[in-house]
Amino acid sequence: MNTLFKGSTLTRFVLMPLMLLAMLVALNGCGDKEPEQRKAFIDFLQTRVIAKPQMAVPQLTEADKKAFGPYADHYAIITDFHKAMNEEMNGSLAPAFISLSDVGSVDKLLAKRDQLQKMSNDSTAWQQKLVQLRADTDKKHAALKQPDDLKAVYDRAYDKVIVQPDILAEQVFTLLPKVLTLVVAKADFIKSQGDNVKIIGNTVQFSDQQTLDKFNQIQKQLQPLIVELTQVSSNMQQLVR
Repeated sequence: MNTLFKGSTLTRFVLMPLMLLAMLVALNGCGDKEPEQRKAFIDFLQTRVIAKPQMAVPQLTEADKKAFGPYADHYAIITDFHKAMNEEMNGSLAPAFISLSDVGSVDKLLAKRDQLQKMSNDSTAWQQKLVQLRADTDKKHAALKQPDDLKAVYDRAYDKVIVQPDILAEQVFTLLPKVLTLVVAKADFIKSQGDNVKIIGNTVQFSDQQTLDKFNQIQKQLQPLIVELTQVSSNMQQLVR
């Protein structure tokens, strides 16, 4: 019995290094893929996002997600921001611009007065949503743990597709409430004149100079804001062309 026991123990001792070696080989075969994943993600950001002349935020394919590994979640910060921003703009900014562009005549302005007033009331909340969205996204960005080479590239992409468009969007959402407020004030002023104003297409004629001066004062405040809003909106369009 002792001889057999010793032989069995010896066999185990002989096999143990072989088992350990096999385990190490297996583990080595499942080696660290991070460098490969990081390189793939860096290449994607450089060629598909940064190098594009306009703003580009392509959606990841399943192959991309597999190639990037955990870094796909880093990119999701960017795509989530753009999804939320697009939803906000489509739900608030686009209807406001459509309404403003559809008041070419004074009659249409007066007809849409209540609709424009509601948009004016809501526009402050639109701006607050955008500010909060950017703050939440910046917080996620700051919390990322990235190697230096990836961080440098990611930060460039982040600046191009989040920081720069957000600056323009914030300018739009700052100007829009001012424009809407004055457009409503213009409609209210015209309406308040009753029979003392004559409406001809997109022009108005007042019965006395003092009333005309008050109307022109509103116009004087409104016109530069419309010019600025148009310019900023055009700059936003240039980003995505």
